[in-house]
Amino acid sequence: MTAEPALTDIIQQWHNGDKLAENQLYQFAYLRLRKIAQQERLKSASKHGIDNAVLADSINSTTALVHDAYIKMSKSDLSDIHSQRDFYLMAAKVMRQILIDNARTHQAQKRQSDALNTFGEQGNQFEELVILDKAIDSFSVRYPRQSDALKLKYLMGLQNKEISHLLECSDSLIEKDLKFSRSWLQARMAS
Repeated sequence: MTAEPALTDIIQQWHNGDKLAENQLYQFAYLRLRKIAQQERLKSASKHGIDNAVLADSINSTTALVHDAYIKMSKSDLSDIHSQRDFYLMAAKVMRQILIDNARTHQAQKRQSDALNTFGEQGNQFEELVILDKAIDSFSVRYPRQSDALKLKYLMGLQNKEISHLLECSDSLIEKDLKFSRSWLQARMAS
């Protein structure tokens, strides 16, 4: 977590109107989002093979996802970002929105071409993603800290130690939060 003080300083300078700090913040965002997208593509390739539908989907290409997230963040109101934690949670929210919007688009296409039955299992995966998004929204209202831990882990790709530092709690509490989050979401998805 050696980058934290520098990022926090950059955010503070940006809030003070420093245009160079704003450029540094967006450069950091771009590089971090690119790293996360690459990690997710590698996970998907190792789990499902190189020819899986997620990798074939252009929105999930590293460059496309990062550019979309970067553009969306650059147009967002960043006035509530005061720390590295706030920054990562905003980036996680933006990436989640992009993926959910993409899933909804695919769902709409599936409904339009249901008569042709061209989407099959891929359509079900997109439908499950939309259901999961709604479950995460409900979970976030009830369990905000656990939800933040979940988003930082699975959307931002942070390690438990990094998450505990950002959320200012112990590593063991983060492990419990993540276990609880997965159990809660699995129970909701099963019902």
